[in-house]
Amino acid sequence: MTDAPKARKLLSPAAYVIDKLGGLTRAANKLGRPVTTVQGWQIRGRIPQDHWVQAIAVAKTEGIELKLSDFLNDHSVEEKAA
Repeated sequence: MTDAPKARKLLSPAAYVIDKLGGLTRAANKLGRPVTTVQGWQIRGRIPQDHWVQAIAVAKTEGIELKLSDFLNDHSVEEKAA
């Protein structure tokens, strides 16, 4: 028996960073921004550049690796199990 390939999905830079920071509400709380603001970033697929350094610093304090390139490129990630 062989393992089936795992399903993948493409995340925008914003969706990827928000997911790395723990999801919409947690990311908003960690960045000190309203949830609706962070949700707007997620919908548009990008985080304004003036928030990148703060997001990277917050991630670092949480032991999460974020790089500048994470804010620029789409990311192919494995689908989470339902």
